[in-house]
Amino acid sequence: MDPSSVLLALEEQKKWRERRKRIRERIRQLERRRAVLRQELDAVRNRIMEFGRTLLDQRLGSQTMPVFPPIAPGR
Repeated sequence: MDPSSVLLALEEQKKWRERRKRIRERIRQLERRRAVLRQELDAVRNRIMEFGRTLLDQRLGSQTMPVFPPIAPGR
């Protein structure tokens, strides 16, 4: 092998190492983003469940409990 082809091979090797490094960093970045999105999704799901329970409690409460007029003060 002549020296120019050796240099070319070394440059290609360096280029591929850098490319793999960039790809690994991008994958780490995407994994971090996915983790954040999962946390946000869990928070939204919990809020939906809370609102659903509240709505269900209100519906059940208004159906089963009689409504009494408020007592005026001073009686």
